[in-house]
Amino acid sequence: MAQVIKIARYDVVDAEFEGDHIRIPEKTNPTLSYQLDGWDRDTAVHASIDGQRLDLQLDHYDDSKASWVLKKPA
Repeated sequence: MAQVIKIARYDVVDAEFEGDHIRIPEKTNPTLSYQLDGWDRDTAVHASIDGQRLDLQLDHYDDSKASWVLKKPA
C-alpha cells in the first residue's frame, strides 16, 4: 500500500521513501518545489504521512534526479 504524504496543501503521490529520507520529484508540483527552494535547512517542513503529522527537515536538492530530499526526525 502506497503512503500518502501531504505538505501544506499539496498531496505528493510520487514521493519515494528511502529509510529516514523522502525524495520529492520536482515535477510533482512546481509551486511546492519553488517553496522548498526558498526555505533553509532550519525551517521545519510541516507534513503528514498517512495522516500522522510530523515536521520534516530539508536535506538537499538532488540535481541528478531533479528532486528534493527531506529528512524525517530521528
